[in-house]
Amino acid sequence: MVSSSRSIKPEPENSVKKFTRFISQSSQRFLASFIDSDSEEEKQTNHIFQQINQAIAQKSIVVIQYRDDLQAKATDRFETLVGRIYQHADNPEALVIKLQKNNQVRMISAKNIKKISVINHNVNSLKTSRK
Repeated sequence: MVSSSRSIKPEPENSVKKFTRFISQSSQRFLASFIDSDSEEEKQTNHIFQQINQAIAQKSIVVIQYRDDLQAKATDRFETLVGRIYQHADNPEALVIKLQKNNQVRMISAKNIKKISVINHNVNSLKTSRK
């Protein structure tokens, strides 16, 4: 009786195959993180729009941290606006804010709001939303 003691070794994996697998896995991770960050950003944007709609319905005073595209390129500073906010019926992205300190009226874009706080008149509470 002859016993064969051959051991079957798995073939070494081809380096091209390893590289292909690495690229595939890293691109899947990148895509997953990209999708997660988009959904998080969308949730924050929706929350800010809810705060805007609430402030409009209650005719509350809002405090907004705002930075338009030109300011973003020039500096990292935000502009703080305090006043009552109104929304255009046909374009919900376009907001009009009547500033409290000098009754000046400004038109701003909702997508450039970084943070909004709603001040309720009836209750001494402050609701905040960040983007």
